[in-house]
This record gives sequence, structure tokens and C-alpha cells, in this order.
Amino acid sequence: MSRLVKTSKFRHTQPNPLKGSVWTKINASSQLWDCSNFVAANSLYWAMAWKATGGGKLAVFSHDKPGAQDAHPPCITGHTGPIIDFQFHPFDSSLLVTGSEDTTLKLWQIPEGGLTKDLTEPLTTHEGHTKKVGILSFHPSANHVLASASVADEIKIWDMEKGERQNIAVHPQQILSLNWNLDGSLINTTCKDKKLRIIDPRSGEVTSVVDAHQGTKTQRSVWAKRRDQIVTVGFNSSSRERELMVWDCKKMDGPLHKREIDTGSGVMMPFIDEDTNMLYVGAKGDGTVRYYELWDEAVPITELDSYSSSQGAKGLCFLPKTAMDVKACEVSRMIKLEPTQALQISYKLPRKAAATEFQADVYPPTFANEPALDAGDYFGGKTAEPNTTDMKSYWEGAAPAASEGGSTRGFKASTEKLVTDKEIAAAEEKVKKLQAQLEAAEKEVEELKAKQAEQKAA
Repeated sequence: MSRLVKTSKFRHTQPNPLKGSVWTKINASSQLWDCSNFVAANSLYWAMAWKATGGGKLAVFSHDKPGAQDAHPPCITGHTGPIIDFQFHPFDSSLLVTGSEDTTLKLWQIPEGGLTKDLTEPLTTHEGHTKKVGILSFHPSANHVLASASVADEIKIWDMEKGERQNIAVHPQQILSLNWNLDGSLINTTCKDKKLRIIDPRSGEVTSVVDAHQGTKTQRSVWAKRRDQIVTVGFNSSSRERELMVWDCKKMDGPLHKREIDTGSGVMMPFIDEDTNMLYVGAKGDGTVRYYELWDEAVPITELDSYSSSQGAKGLCFLPKTAMDVKACEVSRMIKLEPTQALQISYKLPRKAAATEFQADVYPPTFANEPALDAGDYFGGKTAEPNTTDMKSYWEGAAPAASEGGSTRGFKASTEKLVTDKEIAAAEEKVKKLQAQLEAAEKEVEELKAKQAEQKAA
């Protein structure tokens, strides 16, 4: 007797370069860093690290202005070292944060219409890390809350308006990736010690720690928020085979599923589409991007297909769902960064009815660009899942323009920075040194008095 086998409705998804969306004559940074993607995008802009000497440069391009680029485009400048990670703000399309080898992170506001000259003055600069800042991740639902990780093996949680709120020092070696769960009550990390951790970002306590990929090369993770699953990508114990693991966050005694991918050597970059549960896995130096679906079957992941080209990628990123062509049933759009050009790859699901009928099964409500909490509420102990927006309004052409950028254009950096645990610890250490000096001086006084008494008695 034959048994019905479930098939994915996304199995026919087809990736193709988007016509008229190629940026040429670009000069990508030659900086080496395995823990970021070297390219980021929102609905209006995409950004890339531009090759520079001395301080770092970040070029920001509008999606509607492809073609040959100037040899010296206007850039974000202001760091004294290379920029090695950067992220757009989830609730304001004009804001972007950068992390650098100069140990600082800076928040920038892109002027309406994009950069027309170098941007040198950030809205705010945050100091506190002692080594280069290479991983940045915004909270999914709380406004202006950011996590950053440095090669000093520590994570800092920031209120971007006020300053550092938490320092997490639980990793014995370098942190390789960092992600939030759905309501931002937890983060996960992969680490050079080959372990996957789940951490409470407000208390700094580790809630789970398990062995992950046993290869010595970089392993990274992504949190499938709505499924409450973590996907990690890395290398086997010989570091000769790349592999993927799926983890159930409710049962972290081992991976729910593990599979070999190939024998490539490039560090992999995983991406999750929260609306379709499609997982995309590319790698630096590779021309292939595989895509899968996470689903509720005995084997919790199924491979769909892959996009392939002869040119390897320096970096990859995906646009938000609200930037998709809904009437063409576009399920995702990727930017592939190459050494001298960047192009958009459109993933479309062939459905003839999409132009005349909204495909509700493909477009559930997606994450909105309005925060569910402010930073004060979050650090006060509240949690909330991200707000959502109905994608049907985008099919109808009645959705708000991306340029409206949410409700956070009134960002105001506090002139009074928050006192950090590190500052308190430094002050306490100073007190200890002064106490030791005082005790030594008091001892010296007593010794001098004793000697004086002896001299008088002689």
C-alpha cells in the first residue's frame, strides 16, 4: 500500500537575478571577518563595507539606483578602524548601527533620499568594549535595544539612547554568532569552544549549554523565532565536511536533526524567513545558496533547491518581506555581494493567480516596523512578541511607504550615560588600592613612632 508523502508548497520556488538590479564597479572591503555578512539591507537601502585604508567606510545605496557606481561614493566615515558589522534599525529605515575594530559602536541617521556626501557625525557613539566589535543584533520587538559582541568574549546589551545596560561574560572563548528569540527574552550564541548557549540577556545567566559542531572553523546560528527552533551551521570534527543541525529550544539535550551538507571550506551564513519557515544557507566564497523548509515532520527540515552561479559571494543578506513584489508571488529577495558587483536575486513561487488573488497561505502577517515595547519597558522586565502587519495591504498597494520609517525618527541620545557595572567595578578596584595604600602608610607611621621611641630611650 502506498503512503502519501507530504511535499512542500515551496518546492517550486525559483531564484533568478532581478532584471535591472545590478550595482557594478563597487570596491568591497578586503577585511577578513567570519562572524558577519558584510552586507545589510532594509526596504529602502542596502549597505556594504567599502575598501579603505585607515578608518572604515560604509557605502549605502538606494535600491532604485543600480548601475555603475562612482569610484569614490559618499560613505559613512567616522570610525578609526575597519567597520566589520552593521545592521539597519528594525523600526526606522533611516537608522543604521556600525561596529568596528576601534572597539566602538555608532548609530547613524541616513538623510532622506540617501547619502549625497560623506556622513561623519553619528547620532551617538557607545564605548565599553575593550576589543573589536564584530557582531550586532537588534532586539525584535523593543525599541532601540541592541546586543553587541566583541572578541573580548563578552556581550553587551544596550539602550541605544542611554548606554550600556548589561555586560555578559560567560564565554571562555570568542563568540561567533548571536541571535534573539521571538519576544527578546533570550539570546543564543555559538562560541569558539564549540558550544551552543541560550542566555537570559537581562540577568546574564546561561539557561542552556550544549555541544554543537565539533570542527575548529567558525560555526554560526539563526533562531527560527516563530518555531522556537535554532539552526546551527558548522563543520564536523575533522573540519572537512560542512553540516547543519536543528535544535528544539524546549529540549536542548541534543540536536533534533543533523545532516551533512558538503565538503566545502567557506564559512556558512544562515538566514530564516519567519513567514514561510524557509531557511537559506550560503557561504563566503561559494556561488551556491541552498534553501530548505522547516516543518512539522519526523525529519524537521526538507531541502527544496539551490541557487548557483560561478562567482563566489563575499556576503549575503535578505530584504524585509514588506519589500517583496506580492503580485508576482515573490517570497524573498537576496542581495549577493561579490568583489566588484552586487546583484539582487528574486525567489518567486510560480502562481498565475497571484496577480489577481492575494495568496494568503504564502503571506501571513509579517513583522511590522512599529516596536511593541520601549527600551525602558524591556529593561523593566516586560516582554512582547513583535507587532505584525497584514501583507494583503501590500498586494492591494495600500501599504504605508517605506520612507515613513516607523515611529522612531525622534531618536534622542541621552547626554547622561548610564553608569555601568564595569565603571562600578573600576571604582571599587580604585577604593581597594587606596585602602591598601592607606594601610601601608598607617603601618609606616607606627613603625616610625616605634623607632622614635627606641631612639629616645637609648
